[in-house]
Amino acid sequence: MSHRNTKRIVIILTVLLFIAIYVLLIMAGISDARHLFSFLIASYLVLWGGYALISAVPREEIRNQFILMTIALGVALSLVELPALVNLIDYRRTFSTAGSILGQDPGYIPDQELLFKPPPHHAVTMQFSRGNIGEVLCLPSYPAEPFELIYDKNGFRNDTDLTSTDIAVIGDSYVESQMFPSTLLATTRLAQLTQQTVANLGQSGYGPQQELAVLKRYALPLHPKTVVWVFYEGNDLRDAERYDNLVSLLKSNWDAVGAAWDRSFTRNSLSWLAGVVRGCSPVQEAKELITRAVVVGAGQEKHLVYLKGRSSSVGLTKQELDALKTSVATIEEAYRLVHDDGGRVLVVFAPTAFRVYHDIADFQEAGGATPQWDLNDLPDRLRKMVSAISPDIDYLDLTPALKDAAKRNTLVFIPDDTHWSSEGHRVVSEALAGALTGRSALYAEPLRRAGDMERVGSVLSSGVIMVRNQDGTIRYWSEGAKKLYGWEMHDALGASSHQLLKTVFPVPLEVIEEALRSKGHWEGRLIHERRDGSKVTVASHWDLQQNPQAQDRSITVVEINDPSES
Repeated sequence: MSHRNTKRIVIILTVLLFIAIYVLLIMAGISDARHLFSFLIASYLVLWGGYALISAVPREEIRNQFILMTIALGVALSLVELPALVNLIDYRRTFSTAGSILGQDPGYIPDQELLFKPPPHHAVTMQFSRGNIGEVLCLPSYPAEPFELIYDKNGFRNDTDLTSTDIAVIGDSYVESQMFPSTLLATTRLAQLTQQTVANLGQSGYGPQQELAVLKRYALPLHPKTVVWVFYEGNDLRDAERYDNLVSLLKSNWDAVGAAWDRSFTRNSLSWLAGVVRGCSPVQEAKELITRAVVVGAGQEKHLVYLKGRSSSVGLTKQELDALKTSVATIEEAYRLVHDDGGRVLVVFAPTAFRVYHDIADFQEAGGATPQWDLNDLPDRLRKMVSAISPDIDYLDLTPALKDAAKRNTLVFIPDDTHWSSEGHRVVSEALAGALTGRSALYAEPLRRAGDMERVGSVLSSGVIMVRNQDGTIRYWSEGAKKLYGWEMHDALGASSHQLLKTVFPVPLEVIEEALRSKGHWEGRLIHERRDGSKVTVASHWDLQQNPQAQDRSITVVEINDPSES
């Protein structure tokens, strides 16, 4: 065999080897930006190596070309990186990529206490077309109208910069809620229902320790009369558990070099490109804790929903119990600060969708069996621990309100997401308004009777309800009451319910009030008169609530009227 043929065979085999290596690199897939960077460097070297093998150009000239090309690419990259190095450009915004350390949204500012802080006065056009579970499972997107997300000077979802507020609502993404325009949020609706100023101080990704920092920095300077602290069972315990580790991670990794790298073109372009190359890939680990179910909507149409649950182990783990103690300690400090400022605290338990739907949804129709996931005693355990801090702290479990609305065929969670739907926000706003206006033992004390949870669910949902003093003076008037009777909230508040509705009782009122005092509740049929003069018969449920810790030992009657019962 001639020398020329031997050289040709060597070249062919070498090229085939390079091609095989390149194919193996491609088949390995792109998992992250670092993997993609390695792939690009390998590809660059493979191409130059192949060129050197098959080209007739002298090797020395090829070497010089390689050096010059590499230097040119390095200079070009340096020129692109220079604005990010001096903090003139943040390429996270350009490529819409998350932070490298904590995974925060583009443009967020590192903070040693909050971990990350949103930039002031930023606004972005949002188009919510797939939920967080949909992202995990790579479900199809659905049509959605774009809307504006507007943030105040402190980076919270308030349309204007507030200098004072009546109510400050603190929490995570459930309060911030980037899925909807501000008009649909529970905080906006709460302001309408109570006719008070409400500050939305929710921030996605925050846990109890960060929310305490939010209280100190942003809520207390507004001197709110009430602070609503929303505790979400889905991730607040996990956030509390990992907070200290994240603070340490931030301190050890976040210096000038780390900040510049986070803003850099290289990191963010590679992260963006890795996402494009990789596409949507279902997260296998998360799929084990997600199931499908069918629920009925307002128009009797059936909706396929995705629910996320816990493992089948019973109760809270030791780590979760420790995280709960940490969470309650932050609530205790928050209470002391708010109390010293002359305000009150309402702790709100926000349940997962599975806790609400587990005995309502049809899992078999969705193609599976009811999952044997854990439903622990976290709501009651949290209530007891909060009550031990001080009986002056009010407590509201949103589970009954959301469950009652779901039983009435209201879709209270986004089908492919863990957050409330727009109707869920409405239910929550009415629940909060009832708790804040009623200020009774219904929200701070243990429920005594087995039927109370069902009635509380009705009280705090979209039903026809009023909260009034024992003499009939109305203190809260629900949206359902307005629709049934025709009287606006400002017409009803302060009026006597019996006089406003011209109530016809089945027995003398004195008999009903005596039964209410002795039993704590009363049920019967009443005839009411609407604003237009027409009559309506309702099945009425009265609950007597007295807060033994209140200085005036005030008595409140929660009245639920159902015109649908015969």
